Amino acid sequence: MSGQYIAAFIMFFITVSFTTVFWLPVISFKQKNPLLRFYWKGFWAFLSGLTALAGMQSVFIILGFNVQKITTALLFGVTVSFVVFVMFAWGRLSLKAVTTVMAKPDTLTAS
Repeated sequence: MSGQYIAAFIMFFITVSFTTVFWLPVISFKQKNPLLRFYWKGFWAFLSGLTALAGMQSVFIILGFNVQKITTALLFGVTVSFVVFVMFAWGRLSLKAVTTVMAKPDTLTAS
């Protein structure tokens, strides 16, 4: 077996391992609020997707394929959409928290 295939297999195994590790928080910590659960799963899905794309790029480069332009464009697109997703989630969850606090003003005052 060629050293190139062994290196690609090792990189593939590392990619699958890290992608799986990114799913552990989703499995370990259950969120009760449906809105928070959606963003919790989405955050970790984006991280594992970024890891999978980066690993895929590395495996194909190790195997000698010229995929630099395509995978770089995909990685850039997923990275930008991840940032937009996180910022939108932050804004939406912050707005939800503020409206919840404003709707119950007597929870802030201690007796």
